[in-house]
Amino acid sequence: MAGKTFHFILIYFWTISLATFAQSQDQFTFNGFKEAKLHLDGGATIHPNGLLQLTNTSKQLTAHAFYPIPLKFNSSLSFSLTFAFAMYPEITSISGHGIVFVISPSTDFRQGVAGKYFGLFNATSNGLSSNHIFAVELDTIQDIEFKDIDSNHVGIDVNNLISNASASAGYFSDTERDNKSLNLLSAKPMQVWIEYNDKKKLVQVTMAPLGIPRPSRPLLTSSVDLSEVLLDSMYVGFSSSTGSVASSHYVLGWSFSHGGHLQAQGLDISKLPKLPRFGRRGKLGVGSLILIIIISAVVVLMVLAFYMIRRKKYEEVLEDWEQEYLLQRFSYKDLYKATKGFKDRELLGSGGFGKVYKGILSSTKAEVAVKKVSHGSGQGMREFVAEIACLGRLRHRNLVQLLGYCRRKGELLLVYDYMPNGSLDKYLYNHGKANLSWSGRFKIIKGVASALLYLHEEWEQVVVHRDVKASNVLLDSDLNARLGDFGLARLYDHGTNPQTTHVVGTVGYLAPELTRRGKASTATDVFSFGILVLEVICGRSPIIVLGGSSEEKYLVDWVYEFWKIGRIIEASDPTLAGDYVEEEVELALKVGMLCAHPRLEARPSMRQVVQFLEGDCTLPGAFPGDVEMAMFSSVNRLNQAQAQATSFHVSSSGAPAFSSYSTDSILKVAFTFCEPEKQFIYHGFRGSDLHLDGLAENSPDGLLQLTNTTKFQKGHAFYKTLLKFDTSLSFSTSFVFAIYPESDIPHSGHGIALVFTPSMDFSHALPSEFLGIFNVSSNGLPTNHIFAVELDTVQNAAFDDIDGNHVGIDVNSLKSVSSASAMYHSGSEDKGKLLQLTSGKPMQVWIDYDEVEMLVNVKLAPIGELKPQRPLLSTRVNLSDVLLGSMYVGFSSSTGISTNTHYILGWSWNQSGEAQSLDPSKLPSLPPRPRVGNPRGPRPGLLAFLIIVAVIFAVGVIAVVYVMRKKKYEEIYEVWEHEYAPNRVAYKDLYRATKGFKETEVLGFGGFGKVYRGVLLGSNTQVAVKRVSHDSKQGLREFIAEIASMRRLRHRNLVQLLGYCRRKGELLLVYDYMPNGSLDKILFTNEKPILGWIQRLKIIKGVASALLYLHEEWEQVVLHRDVKASNVLLDANMDARLGDFGLARLYDHDTGPQTTHVVGTLGYLAPELSRTGKPTTRTDVFAFGIFMLEVACGRRPIGLHSLEEESLVDWVFDCWKKGEILRTGDSRLEGKYDVEEMEQVLKLGLLCCHANPEKRPTIRQVMQFLEGSASIINTNQLEVKTHDPTDSFMEISWPSIPFYLSSNSFASAGSLSSDDSILLLGR
Repeated sequence: MAGKTFHFILIYFWTISLATFAQSQDQFTFNGFKEAKLHLDGGATIHPNGLLQLTNTSKQLTAHAFYPIPLKFNSSLSFSLTFAFAMYPEITSISGHGIVFVISPSTDFRQGVAGKYFGLFNATSNGLSSNHIFAVELDTIQDIEFKDIDSNHVGIDVNNLISNASASAGYFSDTERDNKSLNLLSAKPMQVWIEYNDKKKLVQVTMAPLGIPRPSRPLLTSSVDLSEVLLDSMYVGFSSSTGSVASSHYVLGWSFSHGGHLQAQGLDISKLPKLPRFGRRGKLGVGSLILIIIISAVVVLMVLAFYMIRRKKYEEVLEDWEQEYLLQRFSYKDLYKATKGFKDRELLGSGGFGKVYKGILSSTKAEVAVKKVSHGSGQGMREFVAEIACLGRLRHRNLVQLLGYCRRKGELLLVYDYMPNGSLDKYLYNHGKANLSWSGRFKIIKGVASALLYLHEEWEQVVVHRDVKASNVLLDSDLNARLGDFGLARLYDHGTNPQTTHVVGTVGYLAPELTRRGKASTATDVFSFGILVLEVICGRSPIIVLGGSSEEKYLVDWVYEFWKIGRIIEASDPTLAGDYVEEEVELALKVGMLCAHPRLEARPSMRQVVQFLEGDCTLPGAFPGDVEMAMFSSVNRLNQAQAQATSFHVSSSGAPAFSSYSTDSILKVAFTFCEPEKQFIYHGFRGSDLHLDGLAENSPDGLLQLTNTTKFQKGHAFYKTLLKFDTSLSFSTSFVFAIYPESDIPHSGHGIALVFTPSMDFSHALPSEFLGIFNVSSNGLPTNHIFAVELDTVQNAAFDDIDGNHVGIDVNSLKSVSSASAMYHSGSEDKGKLLQLTSGKPMQVWIDYDEVEMLVNVKLAPIGELKPQRPLLSTRVNLSDVLLGSMYVGFSSSTGISTNTHYILGWSWNQSGEAQSLDPSKLPSLPPRPRVGNPRGPRPGLLAFLIIVAVIFAVGVIAVVYVMRKKKYEEIYEVWEHEYAPNRVAYKDLYRATKGFKETEVLGFGGFGKVYRGVLLGSNTQVAVKRVSHDSKQGLREFIAEIASMRRLRHRNLVQLLGYCRRKGELLLVYDYMPNGSLDKILFTNEKPILGWIQRLKIIKGVASALLYLHEEWEQVVLHRDVKASNVLLDANMDARLGDFGLARLYDHDTGPQTTHVVGTLGYLAPELSRTGKPTTRTDVFAFGIFMLEVACGRRPIGLHSLEEESLVDWVFDCWKKGEILRTGDSRLEGKYDVEEMEQVLKLGLLCCHANPEKRPTIRQVMQFLEGSASIINTNQLEVKTHDPTDSFMEISWPSIPFYLSSNSFASAGSLSSDDSILLLGR
């Protein structure tokens, strides 16, 4: 009996012990790791005071520290932990890579790679679901491959270092009720809390400086299902790594709990081990402190003086007239930096009255052209004002966009869109350029015609260009025509005569009447356009020299001679070699001749020209027989002689200004070609015409710069001609390079590679460690057919790099076939001399390949040294499977989180022997190497300087705070405003304009805010100010949409957005003031006067014209999405202005809409919107059809009639079926309307409301119907078919209704016919 009792007690205590042991595994707390028996590997170590150090400043190091016993996750996946950490950077600006908390099925990370992989994964294992790894990373190096948001973030990772969710390091301050940022590399201790709730499948990550209680709001919250990730038995711990740059990563304490324990036990901060001292500390005496204070005061005064001098240097001028035009102003400082100080190497050419420079805006990286005009120019001020008034308010896809301007004392500057392909005349007359195809030329002709139509008829004022010519037609990246140089433009209101009186323009383009009357008009623009058309088709200048004689003949006379004998096609450019559509060439030539008619009244309008070119109308058949075109010769010669004696503008050299980007002399090219495509040598690259992309640029002195200090960018420079390798693969090449590091970072990046490639398209390649050659998926593919020799300055463990200063031979992959540290052998010395690739000193590389021996030799030496006898690399590589028959050869380079500036000074190539030696004396000079500071921690010698900087900074902060508190009218300016950037209006001006936003000035409520009437004091301009609270959920998004669309749209029937302002909690938009309010208020009030029919028809046509501009004539398609009477405002002349683009969505031409939300107003929504939710131009046409019926009938789309809610469309349709459609006209008109016009509008409204989108006309066809420029057809009477009464649609046919169709019909778009005339109308 006693024995049994003993056994029972033993079993009981054993059970209790197991439970206690299990509980100890479920929860543990380490306030320091002095007694902890963690599993450590790599660089991990525990200091005597209990401080866990994961890594040190060794490069490419991994470290792991794990709890030694696996934890059981079979009963519950929930867990909670907290830990305290600190990171000591080796370099203050950049250090890596970070710390990761890990839950893993194993502690064996021998396959883990250092650097960006944190010692967890490698290039193959990253992303595999079989990893079963959950991690939270504290990452200090941004990596674009892993889509990192920045170099200071926290991320939640599942089997992959592409985080499920991430956020910049920071915390929510409960005391200040605000988010605070944290710098992981600050060397200050911080605490992290991580919790996972298995039931909610939710991960929360919170952090804060050590000592601050856990914030109430987490930094990261992400839904993650760990049931497929965590196994039954898992290890928990930390992983860390360093790369080319390093940090010391410390963990001070760690508490963990999982299973039944809800929250990890808190850390006792008083028990945590102390961190080591960061940097060095020096001691200063009282005298030194006094001296520092005195020096600081002097420095502050000097800084203030320097500030005043710089402010004076960049001082700008703002005059009263600029208030009127309200266009964005650029600061001179931004333009100065964009054009690199207006250096000659950025000079594009000379414009109408000033030099034009290429620039890149630092804020948006947008390429621009900056025209710089001196006040010394006689035309300067007046022409500048004309350009501001005209270009700044014009928006069309075929016009060069004026982005903004700047004015200084003695200088005027205009900022335009940069046109990368230059001017059209260079393509027509420069044989070095690619020959334009016929389709390209015809597209250009149509584009310029469309632009002139907009200028002449579709803008709110008539614009006479006065200088239409080939050199003023610029070509964008897609070779679309952009009409530019409005320096000679003059504006006059519609319905008035031109007031221009000076003969200005260019010889060969002047209309005959200009020299007699001196008054430019739209007809003189048409004449110039006609000459341009002939010029484009014939490839000849307006004045040509025939044969070898010196006889001049006018192009129009020359073409006319061909036309008279019935062979006008033969006047086309012989370089087209007959590759064109004869009908199109003949049509365009005849249009050009018609436009160039000597009698202005015989010339067509630009609208007619567009119709001719689009095939909407046919040309007059009798021309040219009944017109004496030969009179051009005498008339034009007289005109040109007179014009040359008068006032057309000339270039600085005195010659006519034919090109905005013309050059004044021929550059001497410092290279020669010995055998075509076999041998070449460049001593500098001046005039070399290499293929450049990315950051690559060629300086005026011939220095090729591949990259600059812009991060995560790439640059390429390739020999433009394909080199042939079909007969022999052997080659010899040599080049001279230099690499300037951004700072004293040991291995800043990334490097240069000489590349052999079948294509120069590297758009999918990544920068950084991929050198702009490959990306994650393409690296290593044999289909790449790429051979390269890399000069790599950053060690990457994923590519098995040997160090951060090596040369490698690469075949289809950045894992080098062979590599060696950069060095050279001088003479017969056995020991090589090391070279630092980032020394900033020029070096020379020799690369030779012997096809027979399949041997690649690479040699390297400082510039000036003879070619070494011993190669740095000698490797057998079979390139027969790599190099194709034709290959491009050139250079690729990239930058990453750290940057280098990469230069190529010279290059020699030969496929039939050894490459010719480069002559160092002929190479371009390198720029001065930028001075760089010491990136390491503070040193005693710098302590005084740092204190001075701190004092200056403190004084500056105090001054800024004081000024900011003084500002009564504080505003907000964010990054996205750089992109949209229309003119900002000061809040103070708006406050005064609206009398303090008094209720007496309220006009009503807009889409999402109150609208006030105001008068700007500077210009006495009446405006409407929409004031929006940030509390509006749609506020900010809608505001950006309006800024993005309305500020860039210009049309006489659109409400103009003049400017904007932003304050804390407020958004404000400034519009043109429409004194007669919205159309719906006039239509649906019984107050007199009632709109007459003529006014209503004018309003319908105006809105149609605006929609045509939005849909087809602007540079992008704009969907209004909310066309209705209340969004049509009436100006002082009762002209319609379509407004409220808050719902507008833009998408490029020829692409589908990406909008997915059904938005708009009931009664105007097209039926398909309820099915697809995607608006299109045809949904706008539907809404416009409802609008037409609304205006004609004087009834709302959905109204209460006879005690029932009735659809306006159904009512009009029912009356139509009964043959009583005119009964639907507004009874208040009392029959005072044109019956045919009323009937057409009603039927056209019904056609636009067709339930089948394909059966609706386009808005261009609607305009043709309304203008009457069409023929009439009748459809047959078909039987009406009715669906189930519960169906909301009925199927009907059109009873003998006349519809206006253009001559080319729109049957393809769903026009009605006897077989296809069924319409579905939604009730």
